[in-house]
Amino acid sequence: MSALRPWQRMTLATVMVLVALLAASWLASRFLPPAWQQMVPTPLGYLAPISYLVTAACMALGGVIGGRRFLVVALGLTFALWIATFVLLANIALPAIDGGRPLLAIFRMNAASAVLSLAAAALGAHLGAQWQAQRTMRATA
Repeated sequence: MSALRPWQRMTLATVMVLVALLAASWLASRFLPPAWQQMVPTPLGYLAPISYLVTAACMALGGVIGGRRFLVVALGLTFALWIATFVLLANIALPAIDGGRPLLAIFRMNAASAVLSLAAAALGAHLGAQWQAQRTMRATA
């Protein structure tokens, strides 16, 4: 993969991660037992542990391909996906609720999950980049 330029590696890593996220999400919804797919209610909102594992694994793939600089892309992708999620939930909630503050409630119920997703993305990208760096060092030694 060293024949690729840095921007090409980053683009390849980004595309591979997006495809892996879609495929892993689909596979998890089809083949994992329903009990594993359950969201866990907490005082901070609902959490989805399998989602964090999928995110970390897919971002690790990106870290392997893109290297340590992929960390910024991993966080950006995860942040963008959460922004899209918040917008979608807001569009669903706004017509349904006449009063109150639905946007604040949506944010409060999903903030912990978003933070954990960002942490999983960062951890996965970091571990993938570290593994790739160690593999490269062993190959050159």
